[in-house]
Amino acid sequence: MNIKKFGSIVAAATALSLLAGGFTATAANAASGAPQFFLLDGGDGHLLADGTTLNWDSQVLASPGVQVADLDKPFAGSSDATGAAYFITTPGQETSLSTWTASSDGALTGSGTDIVSPNLTLSGFLFGNWAAIKAQGGDYSLGFAWTKNNGLTLADAGVKFVSIHVNAGGTWTFANQAQAQATAPSITTSAFNPMTVGAAFSQTLTASGSSPLTWSVASGALPAGVGLDASTGVVSGTPSGAGDFSVTVRATNSAGSNDKAFTGTVAKTVPTQPTGSDAKKVTITDPAAGAASIIVPAGMANAGKTLQAWGWSDPTNLGQVTTDGSGNATVDISSLPSGTHTVALTQPGDASLSVLAWGTFTKTATAGEPANDTVDLKAAVTASDLWSLNADKTQVDFGAVARNQSATKPLGKVTVVDDRQVLKGWNLTAGWTSFKNGSGDEIPTTALAVTPKAYSGYTLIDGVSLGTGTTLAKSGPVSTLATGALFDADLTFTAPKDARTGEYHSTLTVTLTSK
Repeated sequence: MNIKKFGSIVAAATALSLLAGGFTATAANAASGAPQFFLLDGGDGHLLADGTTLNWDSQVLASPGVQVADLDKPFAGSSDATGAAYFITTPGQETSLSTWTASSDGALTGSGTDIVSPNLTLSGFLFGNWAAIKAQGGDYSLGFAWTKNNGLTLADAGVKFVSIHVNAGGTWTFANQAQAQATAPSITTSAFNPMTVGAAFSQTLTASGSSPLTWSVASGALPAGVGLDASTGVVSGTPSGAGDFSVTVRATNSAGSNDKAFTGTVAKTVPTQPTGSDAKKVTITDPAAGAASIIVPAGMANAGKTLQAWGWSDPTNLGQVTTDGSGNATVDISSLPSGTHTVALTQPGDASLSVLAWGTFTKTATAGEPANDTVDLKAAVTASDLWSLNADKTQVDFGAVARNQSATKPLGKVTVVDDRQVLKGWNLTAGWTSFKNGSGDEIPTTALAVTPKAYSGYTLIDGVSLGTGTTLAKSGPVSTLATGALFDADLTFTAPKDARTGEYHSTLTVTLTSK
């Protein structure tokens, strides 16, 4: 039998009848129902290579789902074919053997039993980099080819291939396999759970539609201290302030996006203690010594209601009370110490804790109970009202300085006193003139560099700091007291390389400026 003349490569569904004789695949592949690639004898249609099914990376080819065109049509060989090759390559390079990642070529001699079954492990290739394809994924062509001249060129019959997509890691599908259409998201969360100031909050937003979803705030804002995770849809954080909020959240995927508006109120943990005088302030009669309750006249508008009672100095939950037909509420004050207190009533469940009625009373101590009274403490804070600047040295002598050489000397102690009645802070700066000699020669101000520092043995007080360059120091609104803040600076003079010889003088001025 002339295999070179009759051989053909076929990709077909298991047990599909091909040519006149037909063929039968192995039992394992028949049970899987998966399409397989086979090398057939063109004369009688029997399976060559001892019935071997051609596999990819030691796995039977996965089902393509929707039928891929031409998979069930024989791919006949030609008289000049001497071998068959199995390859993967980039689209458009199917006829360029040097670009293939391919199995070993099989010589078509004898009965065909020496056809090499594809072995797509790293050691089983003639060309290409299969490891990179598996790791990176991408779009490729998968096919068979008739070859000649020991697999170095294509036979006249050429190649047959299908398009595939490789996922990173090595799994793959046929490129024209029917893909599930992405569905646009629809946010299904109906409302935010209750939030309270200072209490940790976490809630996962949900939406229908295809994954992955990306979450964002489309408009408005979440409460201060609360954020939205873009990848998980988790809203979390610790609300830092009470009040109403309004936010529109957006869920996005490859098919579109969906916005949904949410409103809510961050509840207070306790009401704000009422003070002053307003329409909700009522008169509460001071209880007798030893009394355990008081009457809060909340008014007819609050008659027959169950309300929440609160007490101050420290915020105290005094429990729920029920008003009578006149709006009077009996509030238990046994937990409060003796002294003056504020009591207020709010509506249970009201996240804003709006006060409906409030007033003040004095609880008298009973015999043996700790008693308290108040004493006004008075103190007048005074200041020396001093504002002064003093530089100790009247001259800094750098001595003899050779051209292109430097000399460094300390400026000496500079004392700043700021103990004014009203403290505003200050800046301490330095400026200097150019260096001149008696002949009119001049060295520019850039010949001097100033490095500020604290005076030896002095520690800067809080609110006072060193500056840089011409700013020696600065302060906020703090007092140096009458003793003052002490500063110094390293002065470095560099003689220019082309300066004329002689004695030069410059005047350095330190300036204290109030902020």
